[in-house]
Amino acid sequence: MTAPPHRLNAAVRTDRGLVRKNNEDAVRLLSEDGVVILADGMGGHKAGEVASEMVVQKVADFLVDQLHQRVDDGAPVQAWLPQAVAVANRAIFDMSQQFITHAGMGTTVVAGLFIRNRLFYAHVGDSRLYLLRNGRLTPLTRDHTMLQSLMDSGLFKTAHEARAAGISSSQLTRGVGLGTKVEVACAEMELEPDDTYLFCSDGLTNMVTDGMIGAVVQESLSDLPRAADLLLELALEQGGTDNISLALVRPERTPNCSEEA
Repeated sequence: MTAPPHRLNAAVRTDRGLVRKNNEDAVRLLSEDGVVILADGMGGHKAGEVASEMVVQKVADFLVDQLHQRVDDGAPVQAWLPQAVAVANRAIFDMSQQFITHAGMGTTVVAGLFIRNRLFYAHVGDSRLYLLRNGRLTPLTRDHTMLQSLMDSGLFKTAHEARAAGISSSQLTRGVGLGTKVEVACAEMELEPDDTYLFCSDGLTNMVTDGMIGAVVQESLSDLPRAADLLLELALEQGGTDNISLALVRPERTPNCSEEA
């Protein structure tokens, strides 16, 4: 492999919250392979747990298979994540059709692959990815929700205004496993020294504002586990009405990575 993935320093937390009876979130961190996957499942009779676990496992397996093959400089790394999500989507949909207890199950997903001094990322639904760089927290994903669509159309100016009109923030316009095909949003970016990334479910972002998230992470940059604990505690203190999952990630720079990329 001419361009090994970046090893990840990370802190992962997941909690069922204070209201839900079970945790339908799933998180997979493969620190040596530069892979992070987070999902928030939905569906009755614990089917949401099945869907979220399936997507993180299927995507992880796909990426590891690709990484453990020889990767030359021309390998289409940018295609791996959408292909992986497509494989998971079909598996979840087929299971939902096969078992009545799993009918209608689905999941969000946000996933990242840190390799060649770049981050390749993909998402479906309202689980998010943020970047903290030079003290500024920036969302890298845009929710696939009815609320976001109505805001994008100009019908509402703010999320608060839309919620006041009765628009649910959790009504998805895309989900993994809801049909035979899924539209996956993908992008890539170059890594910079000391970048910190946050993968999270809406159980965090519906409870804690972006401003609060940025402040907590910035104040605890040298201690990712402490920052992760503080974010989880904040979400619980604000009500913890949903499952809460997050992964704070800082990629290690590969020596001479610019020459290998």
